[in-house]
Amino acid sequence: MGTNYEKYFWNIQSDFYHYMITYGGITPKTSSDYVTRLKYLSSFYRIDETLTEEDIEYILQQENTRRLQRTKYTTPKAITDFKSGLRKFLNFLKSDYRKQYENSILYEIENININKKLTTTEKEALIQSRIGQGIFRKSLIKFWQGCAISHCSMTDILVASHIKPWKDATNHERLDIFNGLLLLPNYDKLFDLGYMTFTPQKGKAVYSKLLSSEDRHILGLTDSLSLSQITKEHKTYLTYHNEYCFMG
Repeated sequence: MGTNYEKYFWNIQSDFYHYMITYGGITPKTSSDYVTRLKYLSSFYRIDETLTEEDIEYILQQENTRRLQRTKYTTPKAITDFKSGLRKFLNFLKSDYRKQYENSILYEIENININKKLTTTEKEALIQSRIGQGIFRKSLIKFWQGCAISHCSMTDILVASHIKPWKDATNHERLDIFNGLLLLPNYDKLFDLGYMTFTPQKGKAVYSKLLSSEDRHILGLTDSLSLSQITKEHKTYLTYHNEYCFMG
C-alpha cells in the first residue's frame, strides 16, 4: 500500500486524526485536511514517531523549493499549512495519545467497578461489552445472524463492534444492541479506525478519502457494500460515527 515511507505514516494516521479531534479541539474536516497533507508528504519523507524539529525544518525547506516544480500545493500558504500540520503531529507524538486513550478506558472501567448503583452482573456485562464479549456479543449474534455486511455465519471469527465507541457511550449505550455491528475482522478494524462508515438512512458503506483506489481494491471495498439491515434505532449511532469517528 504505497512506498516504504508511506507505510510509516499509514500506521499512525488514524490515531493522529482522532487525537486532533479529542484533544486538539479541531473539527473533523480540518483534521482530515491535516492528515491528507501529511499523507502527501509521507510519499517523500519519513513521518512517524521519529520525527524531530530538525526534520520539520528540513521538510519545509525542501517543499518550499519543490512547490515551484509541481501542480499541487504550489503556494506559500501550502507550506504554511504543511508547517501547521507537522507541528500538530509533533504535539501528538509528545502527548503519548495511545497511552492516554488506554488510561481513559481503564478510568471508565474503574468507575463501573466502584459504582454502587450497579449490580455485580451489570458491572460484568458492561466491562465484557468493552472487549466485545458477554451479553453484548450474544445479542448481536442473535440480531445479525452473521456478519452485518457479508452475511458470513462463522460467528467464532466475527467481532462485536460498537458504533458509538464504548469510551464515549453511556452505560445504556454500551449494552444497546442497536449500538453494535457484528463484523468480519477486516471490516471491524476499518470501521473502528474510521476508514469506513455507513449512511444513517440506508446503511450504505462510505469510505475515507485516505484510502486510495488501490487500497480499496486490495481490501475488497466495493461501492455495493452495505449493512444487511438497518432500523431507526441504528440511525442515531451511525450519525455519531459519521460525525466523530469517520475520517471523511
